[in-house]
Amino acid sequence: MKKLLYLGFCAMLSLGVGCAITDYELITDNDQVANGQGSGVVNTNGKAHLIESSQVATIWPDGTDEWIAFVDQKANGDRVITNYNNFSTGGFPTFHDDQYCNPDWQGCAMTTSQDPEVGDVDMFDYTYNINCKGIRSISLLLSTSRYYGECGRSFMSLEDRINLVNMGRIGNKLGMTGLFYDLNNLNTTIKLNNNAGFETTVPMTANVSLFTSIQGQRRGTLDMTHPGFRAMGNAYADFLAQNATNVTTITVVYNGLSFSKDVAGKIEGRPATQPSRVREIMNRAF
Repeated sequence: MKKLLYLGFCAMLSLGVGCAITDYELITDNDQVANGQGSGVVNTNGKAHLIESSQVATIWPDGTDEWIAFVDQKANGDRVITNYNNFSTGGFPTFHDDQYCNPDWQGCAMTTSQDPEVGDVDMFDYTYNINCKGIRSISLLLSTSRYYGECGRSFMSLEDRINLVNMGRIGNKLGMTGLFYDLNNLNTTIKLNNNAGFETTVPMTANVSLFTSIQGQRRGTLDMTHPGFRAMGNAYADFLAQNATNVTTITVVYNGLSFSKDVAGKIEGRPATQPSRVREIMNRAF
């Protein structure tokens, strides 16, 4: 539950745009070592899907986006990470299905990141395809541990986890039973910290509905259709333009519970971290 909620908050605090994985942990397996020989480093022999512990789709006026990531690791541990958009129309997300360990993807990669095991000087490096469907969804760049589900660990206490569950209201969506959370300016605060002495608060001008299932695989949606996201996006763009450094810490406080994540700040030559990119997405969507 806490992982899904954290991923949802990640999507929300990115102001309507998504999180691309650009850095990943070395994949090892004891099965790779025989009779004491071998390094234990896995050669994936192509792209392997980073299986999510939770899946979240954001709802836009023209359809829904779900971000799926793949890693291609060589025998020496060097990796290439690609991020794709699983787009569906009609306001009803079609989630990527891993019931049978589905490694498939469609279309072009929105971002591609070189992630060498040795000598990786920039964990946020990537190239992007401006012509790729779904590129609008990329704004935050993430470095994560080996399992993607671990990206959302908040190290919440048992008391906080129970409180978070109790804050939701039971309901049904997508043919599943789950919990709804309504985020607004009365219960949610978003803070941006450039880790260089400057911190600011993003005005919570949108009313956000977050849904998470409580049966089977953790799935959910985050409704991004409220026009108030435009003002939030512009506030985030102003921060990037005036005060952002290479790393930004984003903290979301929801009903007293705090969630924080380090993301790429403003980095020259990286369109996904540029103020103009954020404003372009907001102006196109709302």
